[in-house]
Amino acid sequence: MRPPRTVVLVCVCLLLAGCGGVADTGGPNAQTVNPALDDTPTASPTPAEPTLPPGVTESDVDLRSLVAAHDDALDDRSVTVTLSRTRTATNGTVVLDTTARSYAADPEQFLVSTAEVTPYSLADGASFDRALWRNDTVSVRRSAGERAVTVVHDTDVPRQRAFDPTGAAEIRGVLGPYKLQYAGTVTQNGSRRHLLTETDAGRPSVPLRSNVTVRVLVTDDGVVEHATVRYRTTEFDEPRWVTVEFAVSNVSSTTVPRPEWVDRALANVSDP
Repeated sequence: MRPPRTVVLVCVCLLLAGCGGVADTGGPNAQTVNPALDDTPTASPTPAEPTLPPGVTESDVDLRSLVAAHDDALDDRSVTVTLSRTRTATNGTVVLDTTARSYAADPEQFLVSTAEVTPYSLADGASFDRALWRNDTVSVRRSAGERAVTVVHDTDVPRQRAFDPTGAAEIRGVLGPYKLQYAGTVTQNGSRRHLLTETDAGRPSVPLRSNVTVRVLVTDDGVVEHATVRYRTTEFDEPRWVTVEFAVSNVSSTTVPRPEWVDRALANVSDP
């Protein structure tokens, strides 16, 4: 004979009531905690994808747009720009070593250009120095020491004829011959920089240039902070290695020097 079904139902109801009653045994301040959540790590935010500089995409580099962004980012900011070129023989002899350095803080600019040359027929090198100081009303130029100092009142003469204060013109000259590509990011002095390289270093991008290597470091806002180009060429039937370096430094902290020869030159001329 089967037991009455009411007894089974009563047992089930008591079990269910007992499960629900456990949560109330701690009184009014009791809290229910899922122990599995105690060891759950806090999710970290997903790192943001790097913002590419103007003119740069994963598949192409528009040098014109990049140079324009560089120029805009440094406009009205003091800056030091350095451009150097070195030509070296295969035996390590430096045939030509030139450096141009511009200190600019609108409206003043001071440019120093040096060149050390070892003529092919002579063992000793010769040095040729040039310098220019200018503001918005006058330019003072010096070459070969103080043997030739020229003062020109030229408010309308473009500064780019001497040296572009932001280095934009120099970037076009250094990188213009090459097809650049985006190569990711690197860490430079603790800061992230975008790396650009030549698309095919094994292919001569320019006639008479081979073994080309290009390395360019760019900030997020498009400032070309450093660029190095190295290639092999031939001069006077002799192989040469050429290294060109461009660098921007002391942004917003550059002080423009004013040499004594500038004051002496200005003291010896009268305003037109």
